[in-house]
Amino acid sequence: MSSAIERAPGPGRVAAALLLVALAACQSPPTLDPVVTTRVVRASPAEARARAAAVLRAAGFAVTEFDGSAAPTLRGELTAGVDPAWAYCPGIWTSDPFSDLGQSRFVQAEGRRAVVLVRTSALPQGTSVEVDLRVIGFYPHAFTGDRVEAGCGSTGLLERRILDEAAGIG
Repeated sequence: MSSAIERAPGPGRVAAALLLVALAACQSPPTLDPVVTTRVVRASPAEARARAAAVLRAAGFAVTEFDGSAAPTLRGELTAGVDPAWAYCPGIWTSDPFSDLGQSRFVQAEGRRAVVLVRTSALPQGTSVEVDLRVIGFYPHAFTGDRVEAGCGSTGLLERRILDEAAGIG
């Protein structure tokens, strides 16, 4: 027969539970497959660039074209409405700058900004299309209310979509 004292969680059980919660919060991000960012397509550089620009505009990006370089480049920027499926933004720790106790809190991204560069260049076998995506996560600082920015890891979905469309298979 057990007593009520034996059934109550002891300090060891509470500490173990807190440790498990802390370890769960510190898990490393999921392993992302390598992102394919370059493809040789059969379209002309101008056609591949136009197809890529259409994908970016359809996704809400403001697109600027730079033709003066050896590899003509598109720059797309999206400041709101970034699809969370395009990048993994892990949670971050924010520390209390006003406390000597070393307090910190774990926060999740509340928004994202994306910048993508698409470069096209002619090759003997077709057109090289290179996509470079940067997603920045916006995090609330748990103690000051300021916005903290941190880089996010690409999932490769947007890059694949742009490359497929540039190749005419999108």
